[in-house]
Amino acid sequence: MIISTLEGQGRSFKNNTEEVLLLKGKRDFITDDFALYEKGREYNRSIGLYENINRNERFYRGDQWNGVESKDLPTPVFNLFRRIINYFISTIMAQKISLDYSAEGMEYFFGDGQKEKLDRACRVLSEYLNYRWERDGIRQILSDGLLDAAVTGDMVLYVWWDQEKRNMQGYHGDFVTSLIDSANVFFGDVNTCDVEAQPYVIISGREQVERLREEAALNGISRDEIAKILPDSDSFEQAGDFGSRELDGTKCTSIIKLYKKNGTVRYSKSCAGARICPERDTGLKRYPIVLMNWERVKNSYHGQAAATGLIDNQIYINKAFAMVMKHMMDLSFSKVMYNSMIIDQWTNEIGEAIAVNGPVDTAALRIEPGSMQSGFLEVIRMTVSMTKDLMGATDAALGNVKPENTSAIIALQQSSAIPLENQKMALFKAAEQLGMIWLDFILNYYDSSRLVVYSDQSGTNCKSLDLDNMKNALFTCKVRAGASAYWSEVTSVNTLDKLLSAGHISFEEYLERIPDGFIPEKAKLIERSRIKRVEEEKGEEDAKEIS
Repeated sequence: MIISTLEGQGRSFKNNTEEVLLLKGKRDFITDDFALYEKGREYNRSIGLYENINRNERFYRGDQWNGVESKDLPTPVFNLFRRIINYFISTIMAQKISLDYSAEGMEYFFGDGQKEKLDRACRVLSEYLNYRWERDGIRQILSDGLLDAAVTGDMVLYVWWDQEKRNMQGYHGDFVTSLIDSANVFFGDVNTCDVEAQPYVIISGREQVERLREEAALNGISRDEIAKILPDSDSFEQAGDFGSRELDGTKCTSIIKLYKKNGTVRYSKSCAGARICPERDTGLKRYPIVLMNWERVKNSYHGQAAATGLIDNQIYINKAFAMVMKHMMDLSFSKVMYNSMIIDQWTNEIGEAIAVNGPVDTAALRIEPGSMQSGFLEVIRMTVSMTKDLMGATDAALGNVKPENTSAIIALQQSSAIPLENQKMALFKAAEQLGMIWLDFILNYYDSSRLVVYSDQSGTNCKSLDLDNMKNALFTCKVRAGASAYWSEVTSVNTLDKLLSAGHISFEEYLERIPDGFIPEKAKLIERSRIKRVEEEKGEEDAKEIS
């Protein structure tokens, strides 16, 4: 492995790309993609990305004294860091996301028959992909991704085709959405975060050597080249302190390269020693990558993490509390100074007599404990309070204030979420991009006879998509965000209660609209209510016929 060789020689990694290119002329197995990967790593080193990610991740999980000089101070951790970041994530994820697809200009460019088919296809598509959203756990993936963005600066989603997946019809293959570390994604144009504008995208990863060899064999790579897929120790720039800790001799770095040619995305995979998958045309029109920055950084595709601005304050808070603790341990109790010429040995035992060989009034003296400036504690409180306020995580937002009614809770919830509107809009945009990538996979990899599963008001259904008509349309994907927080549901229930009491809605309509979880076995109640309503209507009709 080239990296291990360079590291063993003690050379600087600043010119690593030049050394790789130099060695490439001597060793023909160094791939071009690997050289591009080294360029990307060199850029990340130049902006201090790896150090920032590791330090931020360390502080988030509570390892906040690593590299901080404590000397003889205690090392307490008051993890304001995690509390604020968790609040950010929960606030942004408080709204339930669903996807809504439509065909652009459908009413102007298509006839009535085709327009109706496209409209029906959009409804099925929306219902199917919202079903997949829930089934594939995308909400949890986005929550984990927001944590990545808050700690590392970026959330990166990668959609890939898993040939081993199968459905009930026997079709093999389906798209899978994975969260990957931003430290492992390298853009060809580092000055823009626009994924579609990239000349190429490199994705690196650490994979089991045996698995890579099996993959290469399935892709028709020769035995001689497969033999060049060897384990390496190039894990020192993975995200997090534990990313570099692996079982010896089991993994190597793999490189996926994506670039566009003639309007479609090309895919290839390799490692430093060999090709794993030769270049292939995926048929996709969009890069299967979603990038979200926590805060945009001008002229860089990497964003600024929320955690980066908290570190200095967190260090001060921990150190300040450590000094208070040290002061209390050293000076909280009085000390006794005694004349050893008069008293042979001092004892603190209760009730025990002390022998004095001389005048008692000069034998011992008690030293009162020193007092700490009250202003120091006030500075600590102000630092904690102002840090939370400036980050938008006020006591009210964190739930340290108890509102008296539902309206006050909702107003509090909405006002506290205002500082996170930029991140919320960035998340919605990322969700829309993910929806368009999913659609790209469906149009290029699904068969017209393949049934898709979706859920609607009537239950779970299956239907095929009219792919032939869909391929001629231009689709858009929009996010529908509805409140799913507990207090929003409480408000809905209160409103429904008032409508039912006033007679504006029936009991059946009340049950259909009440949020799930408030009434057990709601579906059975609705069915019973419908049967009762039908029986009453039939009884009324029979009474009319008799009269």
